[in-house]
Amino acid sequence: MYSIRCSSCGQLITLKADEIQAAIAESEAADRLTYQMPCPKCRRPVKMQVKTLKLKLPRTVPESLDGKAAGSQDKK
Repeated sequence: MYSIRCSSCGQLITLKADEIQAAIAESEAADRLTYQMPCPKCRRPVKMQVKTLKLKLPRTVPESLDGKAAGSQDKK
């Protein structure tokens, strides 16, 4: 999740992981460095850097861990 405040009215805007992925895809398709969305309260544009949105994506767990924490070993 990523939260940002509108610079005009102060409304808190929260984006979920799927919304962040859609924003990144839309911006990269248009070859832009920022994503713009209207504020739900005042309808003024709120700009977000694509670089920051990419950092806020949830991290994926490598398949090599198979559900185990890194560094843990099976004890038998």
